Amino acid sequence: MKKICKYTLVALLAVASSGCADYLDVVPDKTQEISLLFDRRESAYRALATCYTYMPQYDLTYGLLGSSDEMIMTYDRVTHGKQVMMGMLTADYPVMSYWSGSSDGWGALVNTTAYNAGVYDTSPLWDAIRVCNTFMENIAHVPDMTDTERSRWIAEVKALKAYYHFLLFAQYGPIPLIRNSVSIDVTDAALYVPREPVDVVVDYIVQLFDEAIDGGLPARVVSAAELGRVDGTAAAALKAKTLLYAASPLFNNNPMYGSMQNADGTKLFPMVDEAGATQKWVRAADALKAAIDMAQANGVSLYRYDASVIPDYDTNNFVNHPDRLPYMYNYQYMMVDRWNSEVIWGESRLNTDWHEVQRSINYKDRNESSTGDAWQWFNPTMNSTEFFYTKNGLPMDEDPTFDYEGRYTTTTIPVGYEDVAQEGELTAKMHLDREPRFYASIGFDRSRVRGYGRLYDLKIRFGESNGRASTADVDNSLSGYFLRKLMHPDTRGDGTIVRYPWPIVRLGELYLSYAEALNEAYGTARQDEVLRYVNDVRERSGVPTVQTAWANASVHPNWYQSQEGMREIIHQERTIELAFEGYRNDDVRRWLKGSEFNEQIFGWNVNASDPAGFYTPTEMVQLLHVFSSRNYLWPIPSNELVNNMNLIQNPGY
Repeated sequence: MKKICKYTLVALLAVASSGCADYLDVVPDKTQEISLLFDRRESAYRALATCYTYMPQYDLTYGLLGSSDEMIMTYDRVTHGKQVMMGMLTADYPVMSYWSGSSDGWGALVNTTAYNAGVYDTSPLWDAIRVCNTFMENIAHVPDMTDTERSRWIAEVKALKAYYHFLLFAQYGPIPLIRNSVSIDVTDAALYVPREPVDVVVDYIVQLFDEAIDGGLPARVVSAAELGRVDGTAAAALKAKTLLYAASPLFNNNPMYGSMQNADGTKLFPMVDEAGATQKWVRAADALKAAIDMAQANGVSLYRYDASVIPDYDTNNFVNHPDRLPYMYNYQYMMVDRWNSEVIWGESRLNTDWHEVQRSINYKDRNESSTGDAWQWFNPTMNSTEFFYTKNGLPMDEDPTFDYEGRYTTTTIPVGYEDVAQEGELTAKMHLDREPRFYASIGFDRSRVRGYGRLYDLKIRFGESNGRASTADVDNSLSGYFLRKLMHPDTRGDGTIVRYPWPIVRLGELYLSYAEALNEAYGTARQDEVLRYVNDVRERSGVPTVQTAWANASVHPNWYQSQEGMREIIHQERTIELAFEGYRNDDVRRWLKGSEFNEQIFGWNVNASDPAGFYTPTEMVQLLHVFSSRNYLWPIPSNELVNNMNLIQNPGY
């Protein structure tokens, strides 16, 4: 950690007047003495906004979205996120690092408004925590605000401070805790803060969230002018998420880190007995149920699309395909419908950066100008398309009615698919008889997607309208797939983007997290409750219940009836439900399933124009994924170890 704690200046940011829902649209202004920041309410409000501006930018092509096996980039644009997956992350090259900040040329993890202004804010989250501490230590000096408002602002900043500590914990495990600012006149030795044990870190984060919830946060932000500000419901959800991570195998009784200790002998991953490990799951389950109850009491619910406002081009499809299309709308609009009923906390900075993800996943014709968008720089892998269930709610290799061995062979699209595919054309068998979430997420060759405010026919083979123009083409899909889920259907190829706040936490996630914690804490003893929450998520997307689906499984019939089987079902359910939302890297690491990231990455042969050539699974050898045991935690940057002699490195670096 740099000696940033000795600074007595904070960034003063002016809140932009761009609209009532854009609370976090801020731009850098100047630095100013702290005493002047808190001489009146107006400037203190700007200091409050400053505390928010360190939140990561989630919807960037060049951010953490690319750090899993879900998506790939074109070869000449290998992002830092993809470098993480390729095993290039080292202590001397700590990319995508919340500890040291991100300094790649694409502005990943930066404040978008600052990026657009030409200012590359690559501040580490330690800066954010320092600013939060400064705010809390000085807000009492503001004369022209009420005690109620002051209490709320303090509670907001405590929640943000807890969240920044959580993000660091999720990457590094045991971290230093910056409880208070350090005086300018302390010795350098006082700045050499050691890492603290995982249990201490987690308890401190939970304590901050509890103090925020009890100390003045409104239960729910309802004013349009305040959307994006943290409230009690969001804080409860984030507290529960912290405890879920703490209970997970990565941090809970992990023998890989049993001997890890500070120079003074302090154990950083305390080992406990089986009962103690299980108790962490109990604690997580209790917190998740409390968060769900609080969310529902304050109007949060699983999203359902309002069928009274169906676009004209889909009116007939809603009638003709009631088992698929309404559920596709439920799932996709859950992501892109602004401030919908499911969003517990969203990032309200509306990304206008060139590398916002919607620009990099659009469906535009390859002959169009690139002025508006960047074509398909960001593509789903074939691997991720196989995560999704069949129409019967089973993995492809568990469904006896699905031709799993022949899934890559071609077939003619039959009548009855006009809402999602081009009937009479050839496609792969694996593109048919899939669940609604597959069709809402994936654009495949000869599919029909909802984009540009209409139904749009995709033709992705070499030389076609959505395919590669040459073997050297770097602007079109490398995998032969397009990503639909993150694209608002009314976003257009001329650069007219319908933006939405990124859902940092939503109710569907909490449901699956609660089911996971219950299953780990109680096994089959509370299976009915586990199934209820998993099935609620499935039902919203038109997927049969776990019981109905797995009664017919060909390999593991009724697998859900065991704790182990239910665990694997929940893991896959979470992988599908939260696909492309940025959860995959964290989930695979906390489950200790890193070997999944060493699977070969495949796509179609996008350099072939004939169906037989195109529909040939092709390994993406230039993007070989390399995951080793050290990659479960990020490395502390080498220079930080030099600056702070009390820090120890994570194993393997």
